[in-house]
Amino acid sequence: MGEWVYLNGEFVRKNEAKISVFDHGFLYGDGVFEAMRAYGGKVFELQSHLQRLWESAKAIALKIP
Repeated sequence: MGEWVYLNGEFVRKNEAKISVFDHGFLYGDGVFEAMRAYGGKVFELQSHLQRLWESAKAIALKIP
């Protein structure tokens, strides 16, 4: 049984997964990051973290699927 990966919203076989050499994320590695702390299995101030994450992505024109 072959290995599967999740790519562009679907599972495909590992050997079928292809990323264009012109893919912006591949070329430049753009990304946004947010550190979160959890207490008792729940992320503290989750909505605030998610809002900052979305705002950061918007600031660099990063489309979140």
